[in-house]
Amino acid sequence: MLLQITKWILSVYSWLVIGALLYFLWRIASFYANASGQRVGHRFLLLPGILLAAGVIWYLRSDTDFVGQPAGDLLLFAGGILLFFFSGRLQKLMTGE
Repeated sequence: MLLQITKWILSVYSWLVIGALLYFLWRIASFYANASGQRVGHRFLLLPGILLAAGVIWYLRSDTDFVGQPAGDLLLFAGGILLFFFSGRLQKLMTGE
């Protein structure tokens, strides 16, 4: 029982940290869009955030480890891939490549 509670608390804490990093990335993209006048599309960052949050909620409600559930894995994978593409695009815009 104590192991389950500890695992749940650590999972929630780690995903809150990831959520904070997503928020900072969104603020950086928003600032860059306002400062440069370029369209960054920082509002599209909500989609990876929602997909990642849905994957986390899936795993927390199913009470299993963060591996082996196809629906949860698909949500986390899709959110991660979209986040990868968004951050790559933002990096290219900000560095001028």
